[in-house]
Amino acid sequence: MGYCSHTSNLFATWHRPYVAAFEQVLYDIIQDVATSIVNDTKDEYKPAASTFRVPYWDWALESDDGLVLPAPISGSAYIVVYLPNGSLTIDNPLYQYKFDSSDLSSFPDAPFDVWKETKRYPSTTTAAASSQGRLVGQQIAQSQDSYAQRFMNLLQAYPRFANFSNSAWTPDSPGYDSLESLHNQIHGLIGNGGHMSVIDYAGFDPLFWLHHANVDRILAIWQALHPDSYVESSNEPIGSAVIAQGAQTDVHTPLKPFRSDTNGDFWTSDSAADVTRFGYSYPEIQGKSVAQVKEAVNALYASSAGKTITRRSTVGAETDPHLAPLIAAGLSNEAPVELIPEPPATGNYTEWLANVRVAKDALEQTFFIHIFVGDFNPDPKTWSFEPSLVGSHAIITPYVTKRDPLQSIIVTGQIPLTRALRADEQKGLVNMTDQENTKEYLKKNLHWRVTTMDDKDVPRDQVPDLKVSVVAANVSAPNTDDGVPWPVWGVMHVQTDITDGRPAGLGTGDVV
Repeated sequence: MGYCSHTSNLFATWHRPYVAAFEQVLYDIIQDVATSIVNDTKDEYKPAASTFRVPYWDWALESDDGLVLPAPISGSAYIVVYLPNGSLTIDNPLYQYKFDSSDLSSFPDAPFDVWKETKRYPSTTTAAASSQGRLVGQQIAQSQDSYAQRFMNLLQAYPRFANFSNSAWTPDSPGYDSLESLHNQIHGLIGNGGHMSVIDYAGFDPLFWLHHANVDRILAIWQALHPDSYVESSNEPIGSAVIAQGAQTDVHTPLKPFRSDTNGDFWTSDSAADVTRFGYSYPEIQGKSVAQVKEAVNALYASSAGKTITRRSTVGAETDPHLAPLIAAGLSNEAPVELIPEPPATGNYTEWLANVRVAKDALEQTFFIHIFVGDFNPDPKTWSFEPSLVGSHAIITPYVTKRDPLQSIIVTGQIPLTRALRADEQKGLVNMTDQENTKEYLKKNLHWRVTTMDDKDVPRDQVPDLKVSVVAANVSAPNTDDGVPWPVWGVMHVQTDITDGRPAGLGTGDVV
């Protein structure tokens, strides 16, 4: 068991000083490099080095050109860098991390003890395995609508930090999603049996840091939109190396092992609440009111701006509010682009969502729960790429996970269905203005399946504590009380009759 807090009220805040510590190490190295330059370009490098911050990969931005993963992440194992005295071809530090033989000898788990570099969607579990970057790109593209919608739903429909922050199940609460669950989906789609899909090894993949910088950014945006809610006192469902299972934690709990000063004090959720204490900010929140943050979010995600990597901005520095992308090229998504109408500009509409809950240790390994609207190929190897897939929810676990029914923790996630339904409505298959018609359509066309990271099908009724349900919420589209269009969500109502009687479906009388 490591230090990191998962399925915990501290999940989001613990990772903030974690990423900041990594950023500080890189920052120091970059200062040394800039200082070592002795020719006429030194005056250009030093100011640039002083503003370095960890880049973030914004996977929630839609791409209108079919680009998925930025090229330096997955395009080539080598890159050309330009130095004051000429160019040099080096190993691409974002493509993979290469281990020393001494590193491998300390890894107790197969196949990580034979892989000489980090893997993404590995082709095999042998030492000869290769990363399948194109399949990773296709998975990301296929589920992009899902996590983009989940991102916006979390900002709009989850005003309480305890629900927003982590994946632990709260009985009788139909709001099943969380920042942690959304974060897990990206881990699963990138790793798919490789390093990013196993908690113990995920941090070795360079993409881990770009991903977690973006998770921190989402937390910062949520904080700006919901300033009256934050870490509450709660009991740790799982615990960590430094927090006992069941121990009470709160905003003052030390976020070990990260120290905040030379006196030996540790960061806490309270002291880490403001990102500017770490010397950075994000363009969507820097110097902005709540209304202006809403405007920034709407401007960024209302149009197809392209999937990009940008960096955290230095506090006080003059920066472009939208930060020009450092990287905007990647793998091609060959699937046809289908234009789906947006929700109505005025009035109310219904949001439909699939709720998923399951024991975190159900399969004693990381696994996917795939949600479909429509028919799909029976071959589980195709499920992450099926046109009818609306989202693949990932349950991320440590490598060694032993099921204990008496200690098992139930975790949750939520997959949006509305855009898929709206696309089918355009084809004349369903009438979304008629709730009963929509429910009947989902009874016939909503499906869910479970796979392990090696694409093996697991019978739904053999997955401990798995329950899939559908909820519907009335949403005003949009409210403009503060002059900014922003939807207001009503209560999520469970539609038990859609899943009742089906394998692992929530039935009448089941706890929500």
